[in-house]
Amino acid sequence: MQVQPDISETDHRERIWFFPDKFWAATKGMPEEEVSRLMEEVERYAEAKDHEALKKYPFVFVGDPYKDDRNAA
Repeated sequence: MQVQPDISETDHRERIWFFPDKFWAATKGMPEEEVSRLMEEVERYAEAKDHEALKKYPFVFVGDPYKDDRNAA
């Protein structure tokens, strides 16, 4: 029996990572309404898979955040 890869699984190079600790640091002191609008904006970009738009946020990472690109061949 051969195991088939799950097609619904997102390509690991395109995964969207959200870091709550960085989000809370970035939004510290913001009014609650502004924080909510920011989160809604990030969610819309994530649903649309707009990776370029997501790159502007310091608390979102597209790809593998644990991969060391300095050693890439």
